[in-house]
Amino acid sequence: MNKEIHVTSLIVQVQPDKMAEVRQKIMEIENAELSVNNDIKLVVVIEGPSQKSLMDDISIINAMPGVLSATMVYHQSEELEESEK
Repeated sequence: MNKEIHVTSLIVQVQPDKMAEVRQKIMEIENAELSVNNDIKLVVVIEGPSQKSLMDDISIINAMPGVLSATMVYHQSEELEESEK
């Protein structure tokens, strides 16, 4: 069975007074990485073994207090070569 890797990026809009809390909680997600941010927006990159795992992480982010929206702007999946598994 071939393994895949999925990568997505999100724009996350956050209430300004909740930004520090949201940043911290996103950094606690194992496969998430903060790329860019300003006072109300974050760019988050998430990697995972399946599209479902990405959607689960996006749901977690969307449910965080202070998050107004988490919008997927990019998604890519690739099969891993035997040496990359």
